[in-house]
Amino acid sequence: MRSIDSEIEKGSFKRVYLLFGNEHYLLARGREKLLAALGVKDKTDMNYSCLDQNSFSVDALIADSDTLPFFAERRVILVMNSGFFKGNKKDKDRLVKYIADIPQTTVIVFVDQEVDKRDRLYKAVSKNGTAEEYKLPQEKELIGWIGGRLKEYGLSMKRDAWDEFYLRTGSSMDLMDQEFEKLAAYCMNKKLIEKKDVEDICANASETIVFALTDAIAARDATRVFNVYQDMLRQNEPAPVIFSLIERQFMQLLQLKRMGGAGASSDLKKKVTGVKNDWALGKLERSAQRFSEAELMHLLSAAAEYEEGYKRSRINDHLAVELLITEAIKKPRPE
Repeated sequence: MRSIDSEIEKGSFKRVYLLFGNEHYLLARGREKLLAALGVKDKTDMNYSCLDQNSFSVDALIADSDTLPFFAERRVILVMNSGFFKGNKKDKDRLVKYIADIPQTTVIVFVDQEVDKRDRLYKAVSKNGTAEEYKLPQEKELIGWIGGRLKEYGLSMKRDAWDEFYLRTGSSMDLMDQEFEKLAAYCMNKKLIEKKDVEDICANASETIVFALTDAIAARDATRVFNVYQDMLRQNEPAPVIFSLIERQFMQLLQLKRMGGAGASSDLKKKVTGVKNDWALGKLERSAQRFSEAELMHLLSAAAEYEEGYKRSRINDHLAVELLITEAIKKPRPE
């Protein structure tokens, strides 16, 4: 259980909170749950105020904080994206000192995405209040979350459908939530979500398409490679993004190639490559078997050369992608 959830359950609150992290869905829900527990039911309440990056200043915060609540137990101040939890800011030392002196009748809730845990303000909040990080859960936790949503809607989902859904949406719980709602509405009558439903309804993200591109490259299937590439262009994906995705997958293939011989565990492979999904990892491992280590090193070297070429305007970015793809689908080179 999170510290904040425990404090809400007990009804025992600190005077300062910091909610932070890159998982917006959880961060937003954590914020609203805490505000509700603190008694903020109406955002127009005179005992509640919100300061954002445009209105925030240390003077404004302290003036608000030192004001007694009007016929209420506490005053609640929400500070959104102050930017004060990393780098040097004017009046930061003054704010750090004030954190220890927040009135008993005030609760300040900071919400920031980017936080440096070495920062003196972060340390002051941690010492005098509660700092809670919200990050994307592991796949097994997301399976439990979506499982609960499926039960709520009276639906079930095939395993290969989950694999496809997670691959397409697993970078963000906001995206998963949005795409699940569409999928649930689409499958409500038949009660079963299949892989084809996910393919038909859910966002076909570039990270997903690039797996198909890697498969086609590994098979040296030029027609399929350029068809997939054209699909990416039709979705208005910028050429530099496509180039970066292909280059990243070549790096992942090389990493897996090297770890395969060393007998690395799946967990280590995921950590090194940044791949979270078992199905996606297996797909990459199968592709890696179709390349030699020398080929992958050659392709990464070529990628670096073409990238420099378009960044220095010697070639355009579309040509850089096409040159890299052409190089990749050549016949295998000997070790």
